[in-house]
Amino acid sequence: MFEEPKPEDQEKIIEKAAETIYKYDMDLVAILVLESIKPLATIGSQMTRYMIAPFVPFIGERSIPYLATFESKQNVEKLIKLLEERSRKDESDQKNRKLREEKQVDHRSRWRRLKFWGTRTRETTSDSLGT
Repeated sequence: MFEEPKPEDQEKIIEKAAETIYKYDMDLVAILVLESIKPLATIGSQMTRYMIAPFVPFIGERSIPYLATFESKQNVEKLIKLLEERSRKDESDQKNRKLREEKQVDHRSRWRRLKFWGTRTRETTSDSLGT
C-alpha cells in the first residue's frame, strides 16, 4: 500500500511541490517551515502514514508518493535548495529589471532636460532680439 516511489518520480514530485510553492509566492515561508521540521521529517511522515491509513480508500492513493518522498531528510533538503535557487534567481532578475528601467528613465530624463534647455534658449534669444 505504501510503496517507495522511484528516484525519477521523486524528482518530479519535488519539482512539482517547488512549482506550487513558487506559484503562490510562498517560497520564504516554505523554506522557514521546512528548515524547522526537517529533523522531524521521518517521524512526522510515519505518524501521517499511521493516521491516514484508514482514510486511504476514501481519499485515494494519490498522496502516498508525496508522503514517501518527503519522508527522507535528503528530499526535504533538495526541496529547500530548489526553492532557495529559484528565490535567488528571481531576486537577481528583479534587480536586473530595475536597473534596466532606471537606465531607460535616465535616458528619457536627459532628453527632456536637453529639450527643455533647447526651448528655453530659443525663448531667451527671441526675447533678447525684441520680437
